[in-house]
Amino acid sequence: MMQTLARWALTVLVCLGFGWAEADEKAPALDGTSAVMWGGAGGTKTNLVRGAWLKDSRFAMFVHWGLYSELGGKWDGKTHYGIAEWIMRRAQIPVAEYEQVAARFNPTNFNASEWVQLAKDTGMRHIMITAKHHDGFAMFKSAAHPYNIVDATPFRRDPMKELAEACRAGGLRLGFYYSQTQDWHERDAVGNDWEFKKGEGDFQKYLNGKAVPQIRELLSGYGPIAGVWFDTPGPITPAQSKDLVDLVHRLQPQALVNSRIGNGLGDYDTLGDQEIPRLPRPGLWETPDTANDTWAYAWYDRNWKSPSEIAERLVRVVSRGGTYMLNVGPDGTGRIPEQSARILREVGRWVHAHEDAIHGADATPFGPLAWGECTARGRTLYLHVFQWPACGRLLLPGLKTEVRRASLEGDRITFEQKDGLLTLRVRELRPDALIPVIKLELAGPVEASRELCVYPGCRNTLDAGVAALEGVGVKPVNWMEKFGDWKHAECLAGWAGGASAATWSFRALAPASYYLDVEYTCPEGDDYSEWRVQCGAADLTFPLIDTGERATRKAFGGALPRFRTYRVGVVDFPAAGAYRLRFGPTGAEGAAIRVSALTLTPVSAAAE
Repeated sequence: MMQTLARWALTVLVCLGFGWAEADEKAPALDGTSAVMWGGAGGTKTNLVRGAWLKDSRFAMFVHWGLYSELGGKWDGKTHYGIAEWIMRRAQIPVAEYEQVAARFNPTNFNASEWVQLAKDTGMRHIMITAKHHDGFAMFKSAAHPYNIVDATPFRRDPMKELAEACRAGGLRLGFYYSQTQDWHERDAVGNDWEFKKGEGDFQKYLNGKAVPQIRELLSGYGPIAGVWFDTPGPITPAQSKDLVDLVHRLQPQALVNSRIGNGLGDYDTLGDQEIPRLPRPGLWETPDTANDTWAYAWYDRNWKSPSEIAERLVRVVSRGGTYMLNVGPDGTGRIPEQSARILREVGRWVHAHEDAIHGADATPFGPLAWGECTARGRTLYLHVFQWPACGRLLLPGLKTEVRRASLEGDRITFEQKDGLLTLRVRELRPDALIPVIKLELAGPVEASRELCVYPGCRNTLDAGVAALEGVGVKPVNWMEKFGDWKHAECLAGWAGGASAATWSFRALAPASYYLDVEYTCPEGDDYSEWRVQCGAADLTFPLIDTGERATRKAFGGALPRFRTYRVGVVDFPAAGAYRLRFGPTGAEGAAIRVSALTLTPVSAAAE
């Protein structure tokens, strides 16, 4: 146990806010978790039968609410920037002092019906809420432990019960977040290393005495629930994870367990916080994201994502086959900030107008579309156009099935389908919508190619994951700009000298000229390493320069990758057709450079 805890502590330093980590063979091998502590999507075999409803709930509400909401990111007169639900650990607040927050926690503005109505107005179909976060405080009536909202606060009400009743009345599913491993209130749990001595606790005692009884209460006292959402598995053993999964399935056979139970168990995958894959992903999975920077309420954080940004992130997740779970952080009074609520309602008006393109929709059958994304339902395709074509022509290559009808907002669109290319004649003025959606009704089942294409008039991205590789690999890089603000990139990494290269084969849909940019991170030791791009008649040699990546940081320790964009030059495609772009170092230098993408941007924005 001591060895396991020590190894877990190392992962906490690497993955819980103290820098970035590459998910490769150098990451600590842990019993009970993936290399990225908050990820957990490591080999889970998704349960397509039990989780069938999740496909019909592509948009969900996540709620972080607890004692930390009363503090709002501030303790003892000091603001602790970053995710506010971690303030007990960030400020290393003693248990006895943190308990005193409960004595004044009285969220009299909490109204379960208003929360449910907001979720419905936003177009969401289930809610997942923090019944107990890492601070150990139960937001429900618990006979298993007195440290709960009914027994320890002047509120004296069970908001989980009220929310369960409101969800049933409103036709939404409800699930509970429960921190199974970290509990900073308990000596025998994991996480509080500022007050309790490491290694002196008995984790199984904590499970038996608090976690399992409380999970049983959630499974027994609130009617049918959508599932239990576990988090940060840490040193939990396979047997302990399995016992919790079996408990959930025994008491609520229809309920789902997410992959953060650890040990490759669970019914579906929860990706890393704010992680949106670049390509379609099989199985049942979700992306947890948040409406601003933090998850729980913070007094200073008003950096709300815009309605169009939320809608685009939702569509990107659905087009790759997942569910998008967007978090809100009610304040200490129980009120969801009105600014955030207004934004969500605007998103909801768009979602309700396009529900068939979101809930129950399938992933895109195409390769990357430079102008946006595609979702599918039976014999219908929905084209979500992020970059509206100023030339009045939208191109869709690779569709083999005959198109019977194309429409935008109910109005017919003329089109031509020839030689594997669908050309849609659209209005030049962009429609006034968060995302314009073109509906294609097909004559038969969808048959399509996933070929990579370069689209005229659009910024085209050549992702690492679609390249043919020689002497180089694709490795995820995960890091925090600030505590809790996860960033994710799949990068070409581990270059093996001048013979290594990444090659993209694609079809240019029209003759055009493009600026070629490299998005990369470079440590000081690889400054001015020489690289080469070959594509058609272009043969460009250039240096990649130091990006300012730092090995240490004042804030959270650990390295911070700094990506920058280097403009290589102009690449010409004199005719439509097939091309190959080869990229790699000319010699042994540059081995530690990581490349997230190459991009092709039209020299003329009006290029057709």
